[in-house]
Amino acid sequence: MKFRLFIPIFLLTQQPHLHGQTETHFLKKGTIALDDGLWEIAETHFKNALADTTLSADAKAEIIIRLAESLIRDGNPTEALPLLDQSLVAKNPELPFWKAMALVSQTRFTEAIGIFTNILANPKSPHRIEAGFTQASLQLSLGQTNEALDTLAALLADADEATLVRIRLYQVQVFLDLQRTEDARQAMPERSVIAETDRPQADFLEAQLLLKEGRADIAEARFRNFLSKSTGRVLSRHHASAVGLADALRTQGNLDDAAKSLLDFIQDHPDSPLLDAMFKRIIDWLPEKLTITDPILERVTQWITPYSQAPTAGIPGAAGNTAVSAWPVNTQLEKTSAPLAYSIYTRAIGLERIATPEAQRESMRLFTRLRVEHPEHHLIPQALYHLAKRHLREAKPDLAFSILDTLRESTNTPSIKGKAAFLEAREAYQKGDLEVAIRLFDQASRFLTGDDTRSARRNLAITKIRMAQENGTTLIQLEGNPPDKELEADLLLEKALSTTPRQNARVTLEDFINRFPQHPRNAEARIAAAEAALSGPSPDISFATVQLDALAAAPEASVKIFSTRIALAHLRVADLKRDSPATIAAAQTIIDTWPNLPEAAEAEFTLGRNLFQSGNYNSARLTLEKLAARDTDFPRAQAAWLLAARSAALGGTEASKKEALILFDKAIEVGSSTTAIASLEKARHLIDMARAEEAAAFLRGWIATFPKDDSLQLPAGLLLGEALSAQGSSHPPALAAALTVYDNLLLHAGSQSALIPRLQYLRGRTLELMPDEKNPAKKRERQAFQAYYSVLETDSPPAEWEYFELSAFRALALLEKAGRWQTAINVAKKIASFKGPRAEEAAARADKIQLKEMMFESE
Repeated sequence: MKFRLFIPIFLLTQQPHLHGQTETHFLKKGTIALDDGLWEIAETHFKNALADTTLSADAKAEIIIRLAESLIRDGNPTEALPLLDQSLVAKNPELPFWKAMALVSQTRFTEAIGIFTNILANPKSPHRIEAGFTQASLQLSLGQTNEALDTLAALLADADEATLVRIRLYQVQVFLDLQRTEDARQAMPERSVIAETDRPQADFLEAQLLLKEGRADIAEARFRNFLSKSTGRVLSRHHASAVGLADALRTQGNLDDAAKSLLDFIQDHPDSPLLDAMFKRIIDWLPEKLTITDPILERVTQWITPYSQAPTAGIPGAAGNTAVSAWPVNTQLEKTSAPLAYSIYTRAIGLERIATPEAQRESMRLFTRLRVEHPEHHLIPQALYHLAKRHLREAKPDLAFSILDTLRESTNTPSIKGKAAFLEAREAYQKGDLEVAIRLFDQASRFLTGDDTRSARRNLAITKIRMAQENGTTLIQLEGNPPDKELEADLLLEKALSTTPRQNARVTLEDFINRFPQHPRNAEARIAAAEAALSGPSPDISFATVQLDALAAAPEASVKIFSTRIALAHLRVADLKRDSPATIAAAQTIIDTWPNLPEAAEAEFTLGRNLFQSGNYNSARLTLEKLAARDTDFPRAQAAWLLAARSAALGGTEASKKEALILFDKAIEVGSSTTAIASLEKARHLIDMARAEEAAAFLRGWIATFPKDDSLQLPAGLLLGEALSAQGSSHPPALAAALTVYDNLLLHAGSQSALIPRLQYLRGRTLELMPDEKNPAKKRERQAFQAYYSVLETDSPPAEWEYFELSAFRALALLEKAGRWQTAINVAKKIASFKGPRAEEAAARADKIQLKEMMFESE
């Protein structure tokens, strides 16, 4: 019988008593995480809670127990046991239960049973019922059937009515597994006493019991009714009902309908946890002699995809034009469609039963494909066993014995060990090697079960006694006013012209133009007003255009001395309108008309920038590089070098991309306000050129010159992290360095809350690529999940949504991957509760999981 671990959910109604102390922030978060099934998150918070030096001994003991619970639930009993051995928790009433559960997780079953026995002896022990259920399950897994039933029976005397029903239902399950149908019927409680929450389980067991009692037609109706409902079931029971329905149909002689019902269910539920049981039945129901057009063979063939293609690169979910979004991941895809391996194996078995050379060859190819594409699948030993039999039939004993020897020594499946030993023993017997046959028949008898064991023992006896040839059988799995009016006008204009910044002069200039329209300096005021309107963060193009139009209508003599300024103002208007063709034409006119005036340099820069924005990178680079080399305005010269570098970087050729690095260095050397931007962009360009190692070296040298609290720590650090991460596939230690960078950046983030989700997202993606410290064969998905989920531990909406939701959805994806369906539903609903841009998607994910996995109740 399959072992079941009964660990109760630690409910909020059972929160630890802190003996008058205020519940700490970390303790509260840990308790919530524990209740939500987020064991790894709870563990982190309880460890932080223990750092509170104001806790009393009793409060600390409670936290230690909760920490141990979190560790045990998360599959880490080795770290939990030392906590439970501390004298501080010696008197905690929950200690025995959690210690026993830790021992169970370490497969130290006998020690655990001893503790459970003591718990059961005290009716006031916490978690007594769960302890009893777990002990019974342990005993059943150890073959101690009567002891398990005695354990369950001992719980009955002190149980309340609801608990009594739970115990009875468990007894029914045990009796059904033991094929004790009459005892199961006797243990089944009356439906009237079964609570609503327990009825789905009871209905399922009733259907199973009816099937065992030979009432397959009634059982069929019950299983169909169970499958037709959309609420009230958990995944395993729902899928087991599909198996039960097929068995009921088979029992009534409807073999074709039975197979079709399972095949249809697999089609709709390709990730079913019961594929093993389903495909075993399908194989068992294949005729011994069949044709290539057999409907079962044709159906499973539809699920056999072409050979796996090379894996794609990149991190799913990475957003933006960054190195992270193009981070190469040179690893094989972890898994393909769940039924694929089963379908390959099933068709291979079926083809073995078709006596044509083509069918036999395809069968061999499918067994080989299974071994190549799914080397860790539990079907591999069985496939190898079939291959060994094939080799024996084809008179290739050396190949056969090599496979059989490997199976006997390497497989963890006793039945396969036994079958391999039996098959090899039979061959040895037929060849007259009786001593080898005796040894292998004896080995087979110790690994096989039921009729197979008896067959091995019989052949062992025959070999010993008769020393004659005999065939064995086996079964096969983002101011005032001046008084003089003329003087007043001159003073007003001079005041406006001397106002800085320029945009602040606009109101005064407008006042001058309106009050003194015939003033001889009206043209000067209008051009100054246009320039003011075009300056600052919010240019007023319409006002500027009105002034320029008025100047165009004025007598030529009044505006001639301002012609270059007017031309430059027209250039700015076109530029602000984002009319690149008009801007480029206006700029070129200024350059050609007044090549030696300062205005020409500004026009040249505007020309280069518009060429860049139009995608004419080569012309932009030539214009800007020429300007930068002779411009005496250093800030503009640096901006020109920087824009020239960007143009070269986007120029398209490898030579141009390399030359961009020289241009970035020139922008850095000029030294002005854009030096930092040039440095950041140089690093960005190196990363995009796949020269991550150079980028990292450049960034490390630059960052080393920063003051401790320099605001550049964050952007430069983010780039350094990307540069290190980009080296991860070829230089794994770089991932650890990247993680250290992201960890340090969290300290610099401070009050910049919008950066924290981004950093946690990057930490998580890095951790997902790093080998686990305790098991290098696995990745640090647990720590990655902790990073992702941390962004959700808040009661207010985030400062930015992109990385918040990227992290949240990645946490959800890891829960789904691990099959933690109820926790995944809780997290999806939590994401939706923030009402962000992807809230509807999160809610839909929760509904989808709930419907697909039938998570409507707890087991």
